Amino acid sequence: MNFVQPIGDAISEPEERERAEPTDHQAIDRRLLRLIDESASDEDFWSLKDRDRRDSAHCIFQYPAMMVPLVQRRLLASIIEAKPTISSLYDPYVGSGTSLVSGMHFGLAVHGNDINPLAVLISRVRTEPITEFTIGAIVDQIAREAMADRGTRVDCALPNREKWFHEAVSVELSRLRRAIRRQSNLWVRRFLWVTLAETVRLVSNDRTSTYKLHARAADEISKRVLSPIKIFGEIGKVNAESFAEFRSELRNRKVVKSGRYSAKAEVKIGDTRDILESWSDRSFDLIMTSPPYGDNMTTVTYGQHSYLPLHWIDFEDIDPDADLDTLRTTQEIDRRSLGGRLRDKGWTEERVLDMSATLRHCADSMPAVPTDGRARLLRFYADFAAGLARIADLAKPDAYMVWTVGNRNIGGREVPTDLILSELLAQQSCSVLKTLTRTIHHKRMPDRNKSSATMRKEQILLVRKIEQ
Repeated sequence: MNFVQPIGDAISEPEERERAEPTDHQAIDRRLLRLIDESASDEDFWSLKDRDRRDSAHCIFQYPAMMVPLVQRRLLASIIEAKPTISSLYDPYVGSGTSLVSGMHFGLAVHGNDINPLAVLISRVRTEPITEFTIGAIVDQIAREAMADRGTRVDCALPNREKWFHEAVSVELSRLRRAIRRQSNLWVRRFLWVTLAETVRLVSNDRTSTYKLHARAADEISKRVLSPIKIFGEIGKVNAESFAEFRSELRNRKVVKSGRYSAKAEVKIGDTRDILESWSDRSFDLIMTSPPYGDNMTTVTYGQHSYLPLHWIDFEDIDPDADLDTLRTTQEIDRRSLGGRLRDKGWTEERVLDMSATLRHCADSMPAVPTDGRARLLRFYADFAAGLARIADLAKPDAYMVWTVGNRNIGGREVPTDLILSELLAQQSCSVLKTLTRTIHHKRMPDRNKSSATMRKEQILLVRKIEQ
């Protein structure tokens, strides 16, 4: 099979995967590795110098450190070719939903969760089984309604709002918010909230060059004249077209029937460290994810990036369990994430150090500056190990896993995330079959964050859970 051809041509319909599968798991492993090695003959196969930003509605919001849909589909094509009976995929750190929408191309049942309410919203929009095909016209309608609204009330409880938004910008955002809330269809509102979120990101006084909240210079702010309603209309048009192309591709692959995605798609809000009960009736054939590379405060500040947009969104439309207290401070979401605070007291530093010799060596050789570098490192990996134990419990025996990770930097010391993850996985009876390395050509990374200076390459770990 030539995997340089469009991915999925050899497996265009889920029904074709019903054919007989080898029962020798080592034989399946060998087949998978052979397929991966054949693909590696093209040095750019995994690195993708060129890509379509609209692929699978990837562009609807500029979420931090997004995976590349085509790379995930290429991985999935190899895995499903080797093991055709795979029918379910789980992402425990779902982010903007790239793993899930990639799985939808193959008709898989897709499941995911995230602690960040904005991530849950974006992923739910992209994976909704039934969508409204006239969403482009609805976007135009919302823009017209907002333009006709003469109200000047600002519908936003953001503290210190004047720092982040011109008054005129706040008024127009409020008009858009009121128009969105009048829509009766929940998915439509969610789509519009995501479009509003991207609008907020672009019209705020926050710099867009980093993910951390950082206001622009006063003279730059004074020169900015923006119309959120106009920008909303422009973004909404692109988003609607991108989403229509995605749904058309799913129809072409015969995984949409009578307007509905043919398999289950669900995204839950919740922390992977304690999400097990929410998935108690599930076990998954495949884990595909890209976890945080370290604590959010010193790597990618997903929460800070989401803070301003979330203040303009109706939390009830995200999820009834979405917690408004996540907006208590600009850092609250990041503080609740891995490494922000130790949630499970049973995962002590010594316990996690005993699980990974590489982590112990890294911790023992940590430089004196930053002074909290070692503590942050171990707090993150204690949290990560706690989540990993729960993820392993949700994987079926002999399930495959795909982990996309990057090696961060602390005080000039590279942290070998891929090696540490390999050792932590071994503690959960999981074996790394192969590690791929890809160059990051397009992913927006925090260039001004020294702790992330080494994130110019990613490692992709292909893993199998050993049957117990």
